[in-house]
Amino acid sequence: MRLCVISGTFHPEPGGPPTYLYHLLPALMERGHAVSVITYGEPEQHDPAAYPYPVTRLTRRVSIPRRLLAFTREVMRQGRDADVLFVSDYGLPAALANLRLRKPLVIKIVADFAWEFASRHGWTDAPVDAFQTAHHPLPVRLLRVVQRWYVRQADAVIVPGRHVGRLVRGWGVAAERLHVIYNALPTVADDLPPAEEARRLLGWPLDEPVLVTVGRLAEVKRVDLQLRALAKMKRGRLFIVGEGPQRASLERLAGDLGLEDRVTFTGAWPHGRALLAIRAADVLVLSSRTEGLSHVLLEAMQLGTPCVATAVGGNPEVIADGEDGLLVPSEDVDALADALNVLLSDPQRRARMAARARENARRFSWERLVEQTEALLREVAHAG
Repeated sequence: MRLCVISGTFHPEPGGPPTYLYHLLPALMERGHAVSVITYGEPEQHDPAAYPYPVTRLTRRVSIPRRLLAFTREVMRQGRDADVLFVSDYGLPAALANLRLRKPLVIKIVADFAWEFASRHGWTDAPVDAFQTAHHPLPVRLLRVVQRWYVRQADAVIVPGRHVGRLVRGWGVAAERLHVIYNALPTVADDLPPAEEARRLLGWPLDEPVLVTVGRLAEVKRVDLQLRALAKMKRGRLFIVGEGPQRASLERLAGDLGLEDRVTFTGAWPHGRALLAIRAADVLVLSSRTEGLSHVLLEAMQLGTPCVATAVGGNPEVIADGEDGLLVPSEDVDALADALNVLLSDPQRRARMAARARENARRFSWERLVEQTEALLREVAHAG
């Protein structure tokens, strides 16, 4: 098959969709498929020779309408020769281009973009589930109409877990076109050093508990809850690995809470170094308002680092509460602080959870993900 891959973000940008595509596309090429990618980014900042397939990056340095028009035109140009348009979340330009191309279209949806956009701009404070049936101002209603339209144009919709599947089903996507293919990652190489040595390599303290969070510093991740929880705890250092629009406000909050000596903002790190940070931690913390199916939780489980996460979105599909990690209610600072204190004070419990997490992580098979994805793409291509 010739696959035209369409995504709003792509490696080396952070986040689940870039990570997913970065690992998946070479695996599809090994199975004999041709791949090309259309995405956003500044061409002069990236080396095209870094990938075994062509990557076309379109600038974000123009207005949104011009950006969308340029992207749609590029999909029309490259999509003519494709057997399948394979979209990672960014479905509008692909659906518009496909009004003329009439190609088989597969889209992967990992979150409710309309909810994330509305939350980021202060248009809603509802949780994602309540957002689905709440009354909204006109801009949000229009955004939801557009999102539902382009998702329903797909011949098949991939979701990473049951939670996102329920959301998408509510947008009017027929059950026979909806396919749950659980997120997974290639097995993390187990050549990383033990936690103590990892801390030495990173220059982190050996004599106090270490908490780590890894991800984009955006509102939906609610890293501020971790800072407020840490302020209630008598011990612990928090290392925040990532970059994003919330960094300045989070740094101010850390200062306001008197946490300057207990919180370190590392900025964005390469994937290998981020894995080293997860290995070095006593506990990985994830306090998001929602998650599709978190790659960072899967990585921590593979590495044997216990997790404390909010009981939202797909997190309960990954973590068995009390067995291989702890789940806490969303936006409950006291519960988050209590859970972290419980694990930090009980090394034996952490070790038991880590061992069980390694075992349970095998449920999320990378080989199965590749096989199911390839089979679906073939099915849609042949049906088209």
